[in-house]
Amino acid sequence: MGNDINNSVNAESFNVEQKLLIITEPSPFKDLIVEGLKDYYKNSTVLIEVVNDKSIAVTDAAYFKAILVLHRWEANAPTRNIQSFLDKNESFKNTIIILTTSWNGLEKLENVDALTGASVMNNAPIFTNKLIERIDLILENKKL
Repeated sequence: MGNDINNSVNAESFNVEQKLLIITEPSPFKDLIVEGLKDYYKNSTVLIEVVNDKSIAVTDAAYFKAILVLHRWEANAPTRNIQSFLDKNESFKNTIIILTTSWNGLEKLENVDALTGASVMNNAPIFTNKLIERIDLILENKKL
């Protein structure tokens, strides 16, 4: 996946039961999690839209039943783009799940459904499964 994050899908135009937005930034660890999520939901009624954290300013949270934010912690805070998106969409905080990666694996946002960890590749499947559990609670996921 790498740098080829695609924001070309217009989720509002699809007639699907569930829409999941994944906001991420390119990294091998986050890419592995995104691929695991895509694989898990491929035979479901869930449409996944993956957007780069730099393009989220034009993303409308209202079109999505669940939103997953995969971001890194830098300078004692989330990136400016992530914080701006969260501030703008505070009314949707019950549909937002966050995975924060940091050098020590302990930093995270407060008052949101958040997981935190270091970007250890061997742990990507563990985080993927934890995220699926949380996403499914929001989506009430139905496998085909």
